[in-house]
Amino acid sequence: MAAWLSAEVTMYKIIELKEDNIDNFKEYVDKDIAEFIGRAYYRGLVALNDDREVAASLVWMLRHFNDESKDTQSDIIWAKCNGKEAFDEIMEEYALCLWNEDVKVSTVSLPAKNGKELRNLFRTAGFEMEIAESDIVLVRVSELSAMPFMQKMRKKKIPESIKSLNSVTMRVFRRGINKCIGQGSYGLCEDLPDLGISYFEKDVSCVSVLEGEINGFFLFHKRPSGILAIQLLRCLDDSFKTTIPYMMCRFVAAMEAKYGPEALVELDRHNEQSLLLSEKLIPRGLGIPVYSGKRNEI
Repeated sequence: MAAWLSAEVTMYKIIELKEDNIDNFKEYVDKDIAEFIGRAYYRGLVALNDDREVAASLVWMLRHFNDESKDTQSDIIWAKCNGKEAFDEIMEEYALCLWNEDVKVSTVSLPAKNGKELRNLFRTAGFEMEIAESDIVLVRVSELSAMPFMQKMRKKKIPESIKSLNSVTMRVFRRGINKCIGQGSYGLCEDLPDLGISYFEKDVSCVSVLEGEINGFFLFHKRPSGILAIQLLRCLDDSFKTTIPYMMCRFVAAMEAKYGPEALVELDRHNEQSLLLSEKLIPRGLGIPVYSGKRNEI
């Protein structure tokens, strides 16, 4: 019998990840990534082989989806696969998903450590891959506390207007968020309008409140891993030169009190605002080496 007639062909079933099924696949998707599934601009797929075992998983985020001035972009934030067949199958479905949502560009960022095989697979899929520094930086609270500008600020009395997030009502919070969005600022949350106050870690997140209204935000979300991720830093008036440093100072003090000096803070430097913040908070902070890639979709 000819070899090609006797060869076994694996058939893959592609399943879309959703809020109501992600628990079935958490073993195959990092827990900090899995929690994104169900949010407005996050998508995910898994490929099951003939034995109904997960052979590949993929999660991506859509950027600029509602911004008519910019092309919609997909950022692949998680990829894992067992071989080229599974990879090709899931990437074919991925391309169809992007076509349906009029995505123009795809990017991918993979940890360089143990990532050469995936890098090569993405190259076969048309991505231009290169070694780069990750946009994501992790820093310990003790490092923030030791910074000269933080030491200087901590000698000053924090104004009563700088409060923890748990001290404001949902109504006041929502009015402040609506004002922030009206100024065109979403921080690191493209779905900021959909996020309630409970999404943020209320003990360490802080706000500035003047005359009963929020004029500044410094918001964090606690990931399943325990990392505190910066989500929004914004001053809504012209007091930013004083409001933002005081909010930073209050945050560091709250973090030390609740989580200790070894707790990790995450900053994603994917846009100009977060890049400027990183230069202020962690000027020498370095992201891990990653394989970074890009391809045009349409």
